[in-house]
Amino acid sequence: MRRWLHPLRAIAELFHNRALTHLPWTWLRVAYLRRLGMEAGPHTYLFGGSEVLEPRNLTIAGNCHIGRFCQIDARGGISIGRNVVIASHTLLITADHDPDDPEFGGRLGPITIRDRVWLGSRVTILKGVTIGEGAVVTAGSVVHRDVPPWTIVGGVPAVPIRDRSREQTYEIDSGPRFY
Repeated sequence: MRRWLHPLRAIAELFHNRALTHLPWTWLRVAYLRRLGMEAGPHTYLFGGSEVLEPRNLTIAGNCHIGRFCQIDARGGISIGRNVVIASHTLLITADHDPDDPEFGGRLGPITIRDRVWLGSRVTILKGVTIGEGAVVTAGSVVHRDVPPWTIVGGVPAVPIRDRSREQTYEIDSGPRFY
């Protein structure tokens, strides 16, 4: 990439996170983030107040609701499947620091969220985690390890609670245009 493009990309991302996220048009936010490199399939809805870092490292298959005031830190890469619901105030964090490094160096790791996952309000998913197909993470949980498919987990740190029925047939094929 040309050197002069990096500051422009940063300004464009900042414009989304400080201005567009407060406008009441979900379609506008998604269209703008696509222009910044986010790959998002049909029926992707990003509700107001949600911020995205490094949208070019974010892939959403489609049929997805991302609630209000979420922080999507895609610097380490985030892949989201189909028919996923991410409730408000959720944090997807792909970066941290090495506490033993004398330079306190940063580390990145991807987050993968498979199809039909439901993340409750105020969930935190940390770098390097895969949330298996059909899994549910209950509100307020912190996930630092992979979650098996069709498992409901909760707590800090999140631990398995029970299995979820595999007979899920819903399709998230609509959402608000203005929110």
